Amino acid sequence: MKSDGRKKACLVAKGFSQVKGLDFDQVFSPVVRFETVCLMLALATLENWYITGLDLWSAYLYGKLDEEIYMEQPEGFAVPGQECKVLHLWHALYGLKQAGLTWWCTLNESLKELGFEHLKSEAGIFYKKKGTNIIIGIIYVDDTLFCSPNKAVVDAIKVQFMCKWECRDLGEPNEFL
Repeated sequence: MKSDGRKKACLVAKGFSQVKGLDFDQVFSPVVRFETVCLMLALATLENWYITGLDLWSAYLYGKLDEEIYMEQPEGFAVPGQECKVLHLWHALYGLKQAGLTWWCTLNESLKELGFEHLKSEAGIFYKKKGTNIIIGIIYVDDTLFCSPNKAVVDAIKVQFMCKWECRDLGEPNEFL
């Protein structure tokens, strides 16, 4: 059950059965630190910046896998007459050890295409300078905030971002995380 009352179901892989070096090499998830979020929101509030939020749908599914991974068909959803067959995964699923890393790499490349760079010290903070304006992106896995002193610049980036990713526009955020 989501915080807004919607119900959500998702297919989750049995990542606990993965073997390091065989099924995955690295584990990483792009989570911004709580203190950094508080600092960025305080800065945006003090400077009267415009803040808007987005919620990406099924973010981990965008991450392409480098490894060859197979999984059993989900219980109750097996194709009749083909119950012994397995699924070959091309994209990451929730539950896979490398899902967070593959999603972050895909997101990072996408934001680079939009002109953003990420902080070396904080994987979940992205920034873009456009003329005299700066746009800050705060990313916590699949939750995104964009803030800037210029509303039009933020709205333009939000439109570009939503063209790349299927997401829900949260507008001015009431909550984050």
